[in-house]
Amino acid sequence: MRKSVLAVLAALLAPAPAIAADQGEVVWVDPSCNHFIAKIGEEFGTFNWRAGKAPSLGDRLEGDLLSVEGGARELQNVTAGGSNTVYILALGPKLYAMIHTAPVQCKERFRGSVR
Repeated sequence: MRKSVLAVLAALLAPAPAIAADQGEVVWVDPSCNHFIAKIGEEFGTFNWRAGKAPSLGDRLEGDLLSVEGGARELQNVTAGGSNTVYILALGPKLYAMIHTAPVQCKERFRGSVR
């Protein structure tokens, strides 16, 4: 019994695994202009999706999230299922700056708060 309690405590106290460069979490979405921002490790990437269902906040995406070369790419939404065809627009260390790289027609750009 004591060993199983210690094993559970060790699992709870272990650090969460870092997100790899090919995985990201959606932290900002604006369906009005087909843009979203994903946190990839310690960076943020701004994406324009062209095909597929809009991602939701908290969705985990997998695929080529950091390569700025190569044009369109497919990202898999491991949370909701399906895939998105996207273009990466910008990478940066600050979420606020990435929100303001979205086009001016994005309604969420000017709301002043991050969900």
